[in-house]
Amino acid sequence: MKRLLMLVIALLLVLAGCNTESNQDKVKKESESKTLTVSAAASLTDVTKALEKEFYKKHPNTNIKFNYGGSGSLRKQVEAGADVDVMMSANTSDIDKLQDENKVSKVYDYAKNKLIIIKYKNSTVKELRDVSSPDKVAIGEAKSVPAGRYAIDYMKKEDLYEGMTSTFVFAKDVKQVLNYVQKENAEAGFVYATDMYKGKDKKVDNVVKLADAPLDEPIIYRAGLVTDKKEAKAWFEFLKSKEAKEIFKAYHFEG
Repeated sequence: MKRLLMLVIALLLVLAGCNTESNQDKVKKESESKTLTVSAAASLTDVTKALEKEFYKKHPNTNIKFNYGGSGSLRKQVEAGADVDVMMSANTSDIDKLQDENKVSKVYDYAKNKLIIIKYKNSTVKELRDVSSPDKVAIGEAKSVPAGRYAIDYMKKEDLYEGMTSTFVFAKDVKQVLNYVQKENAEAGFVYATDMYKGKDKKVDNVVKLADAPLDEPIIYRAGLVTDKKEAKAWFEFLKSKEAKEIFKAYHFEG
């Protein structure tokens, strides 16, 4: 009888272990299914943190992973099959291309921005045309950074481009442009108006606006829904909400 009892107890412990392992696997699976990966333009680094905080109020079990970079580079990652659920671009063309390739199922224009020219605080430059080689003008890589393409469009429109090509230093995104100017490795640079702020209200150090760089067309930020995951759809719809629009406005984006 004693041996039988011990055998029953041993069997129960084995079954309990199996259940525990099964429950752990289930929890792990559920946790993985609630992970949301958002690829976002580098100019969204600060505002997306605020959006995440607001989103979490209604979706506390969703873990958001942000991947920042130039919009063109992010598009190429999606095209290559990277683990991305939603892409938030700083332009429309990269999302449109993904839609043409059936890589995104829905699109939404969630914000607008403006292009500006910056310089470091003690720079004596009065206008962009004052910069000449060996001094540098920082711009994003035109093939992967929308702000770089916008900068070139602006300079061509103003008949500045041909005379300034020797001054260009190229950056992987607008944050790197900002860094070049902040550290005085470039006399001037092209960034978005929102890049003048660190967070919601504090302005970045050692950088001032040299001039606006108006374009013929507005700078529209477009998002694309890459997967049909519930969390991805929830984030995509959240971008349309009143709360999200207020956050973008607070971080100096235009509606």
